[in-house]
Amino acid sequence: MLEHVSIEGVRNLSDVKVALPLGASALYGANGSGKTSFLEAIHLLGVGRSFRTHQSKPVIQHNTDFCRVVGRVETAGHKVTMGVEKHRDGAVRARVAGQNAPSLSELAQNLPLIVFDTDSLGVVTGPPEGRRRLLDGTLFHVEQGFLLLWRRYAKAVRQRNSGLRRGIIASDAAWRAELAQIGEQLTDARARIATELAVELAALGPVISSDLAAVQVVFRPGWDRSVTLSEALERSAASDAAQGFTQIGPHRADLRLIVEGVAASDLLSRGQMKLLVVALKLVQGRLVERAAARSPLYLVDDLPAELDKNHCASVCSQLASGRQVVLTAVDRGSLEAAWGGEPLQMFHVEQGHVTACGA
Repeated sequence: MLEHVSIEGVRNLSDVKVALPLGASALYGANGSGKTSFLEAIHLLGVGRSFRTHQSKPVIQHNTDFCRVVGRVETAGHKVTMGVEKHRDGAVRARVAGQNAPSLSELAQNLPLIVFDTDSLGVVTGPPEGRRRLLDGTLFHVEQGFLLLWRRYAKAVRQRNSGLRRGIIASDAAWRAELAQIGEQLTDARARIATELAVELAALGPVISSDLAAVQVVFRPGWDRSVTLSEALERSAASDAAQGFTQIGPHRADLRLIVEGVAASDLLSRGQMKLLVVALKLVQGRLVERAAARSPLYLVDDLPAELDKNHCASVCSQLASGRQVVLTAVDRGSLEAAWGGEPLQMFHVEQGHVTACGA
């Protein structure tokens, strides 16, 4: 769990120091007060980047060169201090337990996060990349060694594509062999977690809303799996050489969300799709909890504005029971009503200042 966080220069948050309880914390205040920026700062600490933008400059407070977030995390029975700095030139520096972190993945290993935000609808409506991130982000915490496997495959694709663009075909058989070996392993891991996700969604979805009872999850590996990846790459070799890139493989995988044989994005209403995204994030959290024997930190941005009162309460009931959750909303009453009487540490946010105000 995240016990304490210090924030400097993240948007309008200048010098914020907050102690967080194990259970639920709720931040309320007017639009633009800094509530979402607080969640964004925690995301920086756990991932090294914002969930709102891929650019550095919008995150960093005006007239400052960098922003910094430092947190104390209790993990595996011991406490770890970790921090991240993000600079205007895009540089990111991270430290864990007093040592420079060679990779931002060390942040995520110590502070797993599940984010519910207003832009998450792209998981349903957007391109396959967002759904692959859902699978791979879960596997990062669920299967040891997955990150190394993913990096090896991504490097192999880049190397082959570079060779194809330059017309280097003498080494293509070797590149294809590398892609096939690693790609099959990567796909097996994704297929396993997709199956687990489908089972959990079938159980949890109807609890969140009866509208989700008919949603099915179908994993598409990125090629016709009636043949091996090696065979598929060989068949596509001439076309790949002509196009200058690798057209098939795990980098083209998708997690299709289907309702009555139709894409969920084509059949469900916007409200129903929001509920589906929330259910997927809850399932992701359950899978991480089960594999890692600890709960991730849930960051929930303005849930009362996204869902009606009953569905909001239903989601909050799934987030309770000892999990660490940080929620935001414009008014205090909507958060207290949604949380349903469970202990809730309240914080008021005004012009970049965060003040604990009791339950």
